[in-house]
Amino acid sequence: MKVTAFLHHPPGFTEHSGMYPLVEALGAVPVFYDATWRKVQERFWRPGNRLKWWGDTYYGSGWNSLLPVVDEWRLASRAPSGADVGHFIWSEFASPSRAGWFRRKARKLVGTFHASARKLPEVIRENYRALGFYDGITLMSETQKPFFLERGYPEDRMRVFLHGVNTKYYCPVERPQIDPDRPLKGLLVGSTERDHAFMEEVLRALPARVLELTVLTNAHQREMYYRNAPGAVFPGHVDDRALLEYYRQADLLIMPMHDCTANNAVLESMACGTPVMINDVGGVSEYVDAAVNIVTDGKNVDDWAERIVQVRNDKQLLETRRSTVRAWAETFDWSLKSKAYAEFYKELQNG
Repeated sequence: MKVTAFLHHPPGFTEHSGMYPLVEALGAVPVFYDATWRKVQERFWRPGNRLKWWGDTYYGSGWNSLLPVVDEWRLASRAPSGADVGHFIWSEFASPSRAGWFRRKARKLVGTFHASARKLPEVIRENYRALGFYDGITLMSETQKPFFLERGYPEDRMRVFLHGVNTKYYCPVERPQIDPDRPLKGLLVGSTERDHAFMEEVLRALPARVLELTVLTNAHQREMYYRNAPGAVFPGHVDDRALLEYYRQADLLIMPMHDCTANNAVLESMACGTPVMINDVGGVSEYVDAAVNIVTDGKNVDDWAERIVQVRNDKQLLETRRSTVRAWAETFDWSLKSKAYAEFYKELQNG
């Protein structure tokens, strides 16, 4: 089956993160796009913002990357002819407003949506027309389904396929012997939907030398939440290889969330054998095994601080879980997850 994948690589994602590994696993032809408004904004702030507003308004998506008409025509013109499926891998960022341009290149159109249930109403607005153009859509979590059902999208053309991870690249290494006297090595990665304000409160509630938290997020959030937070560490430039080592050497990935569907950092950490501490919100229960990770009912500062103290005093407990955490993550390998997409394409072709 011939598949064309329309996608971008989000800023801040490593080479091995995101959805491109799915494109590779499917053997699809990638057609990339960039956010034109962002390139303009880097040099001219006000014109860049105006271009973003124009695209958001035209396409009805708060995360839109395309300039109206021009970028869409370019995307369609670069797609090879004769595809069975044209798959818009990040539908919030790029979706067709002129489906005919893309149907000349592919028999069926598929879109994948990533935004959390909390974000969907502001991302997919009332004037978002593309939903009606898709022959099928795929979601990252069961928690997204009610939104699309309420919009009238047929359930029989909707599938939930959990996000995957590259387990060949994200894999464990032998770790140094546990030092019972050192602080717990925590790691927090990313910015989208992360509750940094809550994490700052937890850091301030912890006794000294309990947690050393490496925070890998954008400069704005570092400055806003962690400038004087005790125990917070900010490395310099972190390339792909350095991030991999942070995942491997951390004792615990600590991720308080506002909401989520899939989460690359969580999957990548688990693939490296590092357990996760996270609150049960959105799609967390679909992605994180509560038996070997720390999944809380909510976000209570004292409760989180107490749990962190407990695992700091018994680091061996986390170490014994690492192999099981890794085994769980292996079930999310893209080579396995891609098969569900391929089957869905076949269903659409035969339907």
